[in-house]
Amino acid sequence: MQSQSSVEPEGKDPEQSPIVGEEEQCLERVLGHLDGRKARESERPPIDYESQMLALRDEIAVARLEDVPPLVEQMERLQVLAAHQSTSTESYVDAKSPYFGRMVLEEGERRREVLIGRGTYLDTKSGVRIVDWRDAPVSRLYYRYDEGDEYDEVFGGREVNGEVVIRRSVSIVDRTLRRITAPQGTFARTAAGTWRRLGTDALKLHGGQGTAARADQLHRPGKLGIGGDELTEDKHLKEITALIDKRQFELITAPNSGLVVIQGGAGSGKTTIALHRLAYLNFQDPRRFRPDRMLIVVFNAALARYISQVLPALGVEGIPIRTYEAWAERVREIQLPSVPNRYSEDTPAVVTRLKKHPAMLKAIDEHVTKMAARFEARIEKALGQAKDTEGGAALLATFTRAPERPLAHRVFSVGAWLEKSGRSLPTDPRVALERLTREGVREARDVVAAWADLVSDEGAVTAAFRKWAPGELSEPELKRAHNWCAAHASQLVHHMELLAEGPHGGGGGDKPEKTGDEEHLEIRDAEEEQDFGRGVDGRELDEHVHLDREDDALLLRLCQRLRGPLMRNVKGKDALVYEHVLVDEAQDLSPVELAVVLDTVSSARSVTLAGDVAQRLLMDNGFSDWKTVLGELGLSHVAVEPLKLAYRSTQEIIDFAREALGPLAPEDAPRATRSGAPVDLFVFAHAGDAVGFLGEALRELMRLEPRASVAVVARYPEQADLYYDGLRKAEVPYLRRIADQDFPFRAGIDVTDVRQVKGLEFDYVILVEVSDAAYPKEEEARHLLHIGATRAAHQLWVVASGKPSSLLPESLRERGY
Repeated sequence: MQSQSSVEPEGKDPEQSPIVGEEEQCLERVLGHLDGRKARESERPPIDYESQMLALRDEIAVARLEDVPPLVEQMERLQVLAAHQSTSTESYVDAKSPYFGRMVLEEGERRREVLIGRGTYLDTKSGVRIVDWRDAPVSRLYYRYDEGDEYDEVFGGREVNGEVVIRRSVSIVDRTLRRITAPQGTFARTAAGTWRRLGTDALKLHGGQGTAARADQLHRPGKLGIGGDELTEDKHLKEITALIDKRQFELITAPNSGLVVIQGGAGSGKTTIALHRLAYLNFQDPRRFRPDRMLIVVFNAALARYISQVLPALGVEGIPIRTYEAWAERVREIQLPSVPNRYSEDTPAVVTRLKKHPAMLKAIDEHVTKMAARFEARIEKALGQAKDTEGGAALLATFTRAPERPLAHRVFSVGAWLEKSGRSLPTDPRVALERLTREGVREARDVVAAWADLVSDEGAVTAAFRKWAPGELSEPELKRAHNWCAAHASQLVHHMELLAEGPHGGGGGDKPEKTGDEEHLEIRDAEEEQDFGRGVDGRELDEHVHLDREDDALLLRLCQRLRGPLMRNVKGKDALVYEHVLVDEAQDLSPVELAVVLDTVSSARSVTLAGDVAQRLLMDNGFSDWKTVLGELGLSHVAVEPLKLAYRSTQEIIDFAREALGPLAPEDAPRATRSGAPVDLFVFAHAGDAVGFLGEALRELMRLEPRASVAVVARYPEQADLYYDGLRKAEVPYLRRIADQDFPFRAGIDVTDVRQVKGLEFDYVILVEVSDAAYPKEEEARHLLHIGATRAAHQLWVVASGKPSSLLPESLRERGY
């Protein structure tokens, strides 16, 4: 259904002509005055109050005591005049779009016209009064009252009563009146320059209350709102088991071993299927799939909180739900408690790209292989001529067998062989090998040293990228990343050396070396007892030692390759092993991060990965496509299960989101289970105009559908702040500013930025400031626009102040209001 269907043909309209005539006359008068003022200002230079105040200051310095007070008073007057002149000069009214709202107020016998714009300009003689919608007290009348309303306000300590005789919003672009919205109707200028009345439903939101929770609802074109008392305010996942289709059921009941990868577009039910699979496994084998033996990894805290409130309805409680960052930080603290728990806030983008790149997986493996080769060479040297004996060959075979094992385990096996069969070797080689084994254990367990060697080895990292990712990072980029990594690695190594000087550090010397789990736990006990915040002299250690967030994954991966399975706690004997792991929005984890998580799963490898490459939020995490990433993880044999039906959004929203992706859109277009209202574009001269328009629409929506969930989504937090402040002044009810994933999942209006809404859904979504500046033609902007659009279940509005983004479909830009 097209928006044009709501446009009525031009004809005799008794209301249109006088309204259009009044507004055109008003604009002509304002533009004429602004043009004349500009010409007059160019002829009259501003008064130099600063020089006058400097002269007064000098005069005060030499004046008699009785002359000082009047001189000071005169200086204060000049300061006021200077401030007023500065304000007048700085106040900016754009003649191309001087205002967006017009009111006529009647207070007793007095009638005055007030224009609402984004700057203040007052000339009472000419009757031109333009006030700033953000600051001027009188602008409250525009946002709080409708035409015909009586008002009672306090301005500057004075009570003011009156009536809003006229209240209209207008769109002025390049000094031309384009649209007028009044209680009598909305009138738009056509391309031919004539005026037409738009249908009464064209600029309303309606028809979607509760749609985010239910996929199938009727709608009326061009409105937001379906009404109905049978809908609830609970915006959590409804009981959808009866709605699961055949393909979804097959994925939910997949064998309890093996990896299941679910690829589906926004609203296709990925998360729902994954959670139902979790509940299914728990029901089928509650002893094995205990909640504490399962893990859910999500991208953001809002989704974690949402899922935690959904799981009890599926009969499963107590499963840990963590963002990857929070999980990795906690697990790294357990494995390496002496590493400072502070993170850099200004990590360069090139460093993030390098550390998250799948080439780092290869670089880690190659680094561990080199460490093993060096240790093997030292074994051969220690054996000497005994290398060719039966015992020497057996010892070497013990180390070289199963090279995929963690390095520490391989070294432990050498120590175990020496304890059991070492007497078959001559005394000197045996003693040398025992000492070498103790040194090898310490080296293999020194994860921080291995990490520092790796990230600061410019040659090794450059060679890895040339081999595994040629051209993805330029030589200058690799150089910049190396400089950062080398400096931070040096600081952390120095920090660890200070700790090693403590009573438990560096020890081992002549102390008999333990092997296996006993040695493993002994080192952990020593680490746990240390005061990691202080050096050997009792002074606090350098607080400037920071990790990059991306280092957690590298350190944990090195732990797994060097030490073996991650531990559940510092002193415990239990390895951190899950029977099932669900990773939602997996496309926003890097291959390094995924490798760490997957290696915490038991040998049955029961894993669910759910994601959508089209909804990538992070462009620098090395996740390109499922086939490539699974290959990087050694899982190229795993099939990706695609979901092609979209249950959340209407076909109109799905089509819009797909066009926004452009060349990044997947080959197979998703199909929605229902159609709905068309996606509408509204273009304004600036944000104040848009806020006034949305304030009216949202107030009416909340009056008709108080249980509807609405998201007003900006690209950047600063834009969200601007719209929230404006809508609050417009007295839009149930308004919330969501800045840090603190969604309440209740009916109302959440104003936020696009990075906050990943994985969530709302009845209505209004994307604001969708301009070329906010959404240019680049990959990240396409993904973010797609993510924002597909949060809408029933209806999507797009709002732009200035030129709309060229990412929007051409047909939408042509028919936008």
